[in-house]
Amino acid sequence: MDPMFADYMQAYGRGGVKAHAIGPDALQNLTRLYWYTVEFGLIRQADGLRIYGAGIVSSKGESLHSLESAAPNRIGFDLERIMRTRYRIDTFQKTYFVIDSFAQLMDATAPDFTPIYARLAAQDTIPAGEVRDGDAVHQRGSGEGWAAGGDV
Repeated sequence: MDPMFADYMQAYGRGGVKAHAIGPDALQNLTRLYWYTVEFGLIRQADGLRIYGAGIVSSKGESLHSLESAAPNRIGFDLERIMRTRYRIDTFQKTYFVIDSFAQLMDATAPDFTPIYARLAAQDTIPAGEVRDGDAVHQRGSGEGWAAGGDV
């Protein structure tokens, strides 16, 4: 429903064609970006964190887990970090990435990923639940204005 998010999806599709031409590692990096944004993304708004990922919205349990549970990590959006982070398909997510706006998402994903894929090829992947030094972790109860009710 958000035109900027629709533009993101269109740009993502074009990026998929390019990643396919580069190879399977680039496709895996791009798949992780999709997983942690389109499927399992959180967005920070003035009144708290909100869900925008379709995979979260489709599950009441995952919705509650993503916003209310102390178990998962909620890490600030970092494109290369996301592209390196493995994910789970058989359980609730151990990590969610938080954007500040759809504009931030568009700006971060606008460049050509070819040099990013080359950098990532030389780095290890990150386990799904791992927090690393330098991660901007959003703590529950830190004055964030967490919200689980209302529009998710």
